[in-house]
Amino acid sequence: MFSCTRMLGRQMISPALLRQGSVPSAMQFPRSFHTSDNKLSSVSEQTSEGALSVAIKGMRVIPTRMQSSSELVMEFVKDLCKQNIGEEGYRYFPYALGLFSTLGVCNVANLLPYVEAPTQIIGCTVAMSTTIILGITIKCIQKHKLDFGAMFFPLGAPLALAPLLVPIETISFFSRALSLGVRLGANLTAGHMIMHILADFSAQMIAAGTPLAAFPLAILVPVTLLEIAVAVIQAYVFTMLTTMYMKDAIELH
Repeated sequence: MFSCTRMLGRQMISPALLRQGSVPSAMQFPRSFHTSDNKLSSVSEQTSEGALSVAIKGMRVIPTRMQSSSELVMEFVKDLCKQNIGEEGYRYFPYALGLFSTLGVCNVANLLPYVEAPTQIIGCTVAMSTTIILGITIKCIQKHKLDFGAMFFPLGAPLALAPLLVPIETISFFSRALSLGVRLGANLTAGHMIMHILADFSAQMIAAGTPLAAFPLAILVPVTLLEIAVAVIQAYVFTMLTTMYMKDAIELH
């Protein structure tokens, strides 16, 4: 992906720049370019050329650690979309990448003092999951029209069980909006409560002059590392389940 981006970026350089020998360094493109008549032409970020120049700004042929990390995250999310959705999953890769990165940053930011990101509030996570399920439902109806009803009746089930299975499948489908958000918010809230209890207990022991006051502080270090891992894992689980629900809507499973 990044190789194609670099190739497209090089093609954006006008022949006039090549003749003048003023080609910018690798992956460094200005906001304006020289035209054939040697006049500056402004490139808007709203155009494909401008968006591409901004996207590849600062990138190098030999990647830095930060660039390598970004590429690993992108490859990880791309593989996730392909495994859960299939070849059509590449269409939803930008959305999945934005969802995973946003949730990951917010979840880790919640561990900072005096920071309360939206993912720590169960109401916000439920609202987000409800919006996602609503969007998936609209997409499914738009694609399959009346065949959308097949989602609420398992394939191969006896028709006589329809009065029992259809209500169960309907409740199961729309309960995803609640379970997806509550799972994220509840896991983060539980971890933060444990950290708060340990920190408060340690502060009280230090104020009382107890010799074992350092013991709760020592426990707080691995708990914090565990919470960082949980924050990233919860972002992964949320994104993974979202892509799985997309596949169910696309293939009517």
